[in-house]
Amino acid sequence: MLSRLIAGTVCMGVCGPLPPVAWAQAPDLILHHGRVVTLDDERPEAEAVAVRGDRIVAVGGNQELLASAGPATKRIDLAGKLLLPGFIDAHTHFENAADWLFQLSLYGVDDPAELTRRVRTAVARLPEGLWLTGGDWGAYRAWDAVRAKKALPALWQPDLRSVDAVTPRHPVLLKRHDGAYFANSRALALARIDKNTASPRGGEFEHDPKTGELSGMLYGRAGERVVQLMPPPTLERKLIGARVAQKDLARNGITTIHDVARFDAVTQKQVFPTFVERSYSNMDIFLELRRRGELTVRVYPLLTLRSWAGLKDIGVRAGEGDEWIRYGGLKAFVDGSLMREPYADNPQSSGGFTFRVADEATMLQDVVAADRAGFDSAFHVLGDKAHMLLLNWFEAAIRTNPPRDRRFRLIHAWYPAPEDVKRAGALHLIADITPEHLIEEIPTLERQLGPERARYAFPWRALIDAGVRLNIVSDWPGAYNEQIPTPLSPVENIFLAVTRGSRDGKVPVWHKEQALTVREAVLAYTKNPAYASHEESLKGTLTSGKLADLVVLSKDILNVPTAEIPDAEVLYTLVGGKIVYQRQ
Repeated sequence: MLSRLIAGTVCMGVCGPLPPVAWAQAPDLILHHGRVVTLDDERPEAEAVAVRGDRIVAVGGNQELLASAGPATKRIDLAGKLLLPGFIDAHTHFENAADWLFQLSLYGVDDPAELTRRVRTAVARLPEGLWLTGGDWGAYRAWDAVRAKKALPALWQPDLRSVDAVTPRHPVLLKRHDGAYFANSRALALARIDKNTASPRGGEFEHDPKTGELSGMLYGRAGERVVQLMPPPTLERKLIGARVAQKDLARNGITTIHDVARFDAVTQKQVFPTFVERSYSNMDIFLELRRRGELTVRVYPLLTLRSWAGLKDIGVRAGEGDEWIRYGGLKAFVDGSLMREPYADNPQSSGGFTFRVADEATMLQDVVAADRAGFDSAFHVLGDKAHMLLLNWFEAAIRTNPPRDRRFRLIHAWYPAPEDVKRAGALHLIADITPEHLIEEIPTLERQLGPERARYAFPWRALIDAGVRLNIVSDWPGAYNEQIPTPLSPVENIFLAVTRGSRDGKVPVWHKEQALTVREAVLAYTKNPAYASHEESLKGTLTSGKLADLVVLSKDILNVPTAEIPDAEVLYTLVGGKIVYQRQ
């Protein structure tokens, strides 16, 4: 039975004809007449959610929550649509995504008309006057020819007039797979290059043999000269890309990201053996967006493990922060991939450590020391030997340091051996799985690993059964070299996790017995990642007192046929009770 409530407190409502809820202060927002799936075991489903400020103040039936509305209360009729906790993407590379606004992946482009079309689409998202770069057009066909030991396809170049027509206010510099460059007329003008400019030694500004006008093609040192004139990637430019990236997150219903990140103040005091922090976002981007009141996604940074000791010098400690940016996780890489036995299709290779690994002793030392400081380590790990070593390091930290609430993570977890899957469960680990990676790997799995070992690739169900919590993560925006973008959409990734095959049927289902259920996949985008960041008391379920981070979908993905899951569209995304995206 509902009772009268005093200001600041609320009781969970239940569906049915009950007396109206009375508050000293009415809700700011009520979302009603929906299918509300809370993921809270105490109240799994409801019809309506009430919000005051940035918090959920009630979850219950339509009648009693609507009765609590005041004159200023905003109402959103969900018309039976699905309301879920906001999606949490627990592994992103935000700065890479922001940079991709200015870069165009052209590896599969094989004709001038398609290149022009791609350029036109890209500049439509790009503010006037900013450079568009990218490459490497024609690469896939050329590489396939080399692999097949066939003649290379004929080289071709973009049509300058066509590209100029779609980029009158944007300079463009694109690279061909053989290292030649193409610049549009706007870029050439900014570089002060015209038909009378002498080509540099070791290079050529190509001219049309009939008209003598520049063709846009730049060879050798001529291309390098323009590259050297490119504007630096300043913070202000990064923020332009970041604003677009935030809109992409909101459009996909994502309200929190766990982003691979670094503090430049710490980086500048380090001497690294290699580019250890490649693809780590500069925290200044998030901090500056927050300072300007423009941050619309919550951030749990996975900071650099190698630099853990420097964090205390800038006042960053595990468990500290606020509801927008909270610290506690550290990221490192093990392999790419390190196997106990060589690949079946290449007896000379067993993968190996990534270039980011100094040596095993240093990695062990960093894991143990960071754990002592209260930080949770999260490791990119692929091969079976790499898993074995990483679990050894985790066990050493647990054995060496005092007990605490650890939430260590395996990122990607492609090929753990069955015995290490069981070890991971015994250690209560978390695994961040990227379904798109499986789709990419299926065509070569048996050839690389051999049929027996391939059976244990991407063992998602085995991990769950062993006691490992799974997060579904995008690894957005994809490969560092831009060759393989990964889908950001949670509903698309949920579909891939449930089917373990491509939607178009071109990639066959791989060991369906290792698939997730739809509910498990939804939990892996909400409740589980909230737990992974020690924020389960703040988010991950629709529960009174938690942050009002919500997503409304056009389809009930928990009940529609599996094939329809990717068709679900985000209708609303709310962060802290504020609408950050609404489908028009």
